[in-house]
Amino acid sequence: MWIDDEIMRRCREAIALGIWVPDTPMVVLGSSNQEAVEAAVDVCVADGVPILKRFGGGGTVVLHGGCAVVSIGCWVAQHFHNNVYFDGLNRAVIGALGERWPQLAQLRQNGLSDITVASHDRSEGDKKVGGTSLFRSRNYLLYQASILVESRLPLIERYLRHPSKEPDYRGGRSHAQFVTGLSDILPEVTAQACAEQLRLSLESSLTATLGSELVEPKPEQWGGLLRRAGL
Repeated sequence: MWIDDEIMRRCREAIALGIWVPDTPMVVLGSSNQEAVEAAVDVCVADGVPILKRFGGGGTVVLHGGCAVVSIGCWVAQHFHNNVYFDGLNRAVIGALGERWPQLAQLRQNGLSDITVASHDRSEGDKKVGGTSLFRSRNYLLYQASILVESRLPLIERYLRHPSKEPDYRGGRSHAQFVTGLSDILPEVTAQACAEQLRLSLESSLTATLGSELVEPKPEQWGGLLRRAGL
């Protein structure tokens, strides 16, 4: 997928960031997802909505103009420790947003790697505001997050089926019951403003959360990464 390729081309950089707001809707599958299982394929085709697949795992998402999409390519000390890296990367995103909107510092990681907010009614359970994925190749990782600013539930319900796998905290809830947007927490937050804030603060926030886990690029691994991206 071109989002992956964009970052992989920059693998000579210690940290490469790509942050953008989609112009049109698209469905993006995790690396092990099957489109017929996760997406309403006939509806996507009829509406001209592309179905793409990323290198990283995780679930299927709808990207649209109410999302801020984050890609981070960076070099890390360990070949594994993915839980540590998910935690640090998600805290970096939350920290960067919290610098401008302190109320968003309440966001937290839930499930394997979702970014969530606690519901006012505890009986409803936490709601998802961000989905993330990770691709690993030895000391290189590619992290991606789709941050819902406007949930645009009709799009999600139109193009996605109920996921074949879900985190325990979802508890079988429908898309409408499970996801929310940052603008539902703070109405003044827009997708463009969210993207601007992440461009401004994410790299320094990432340096703070991962610290010594971030290492210099390893030239001997560049060729394999570029081949993986077909470059």
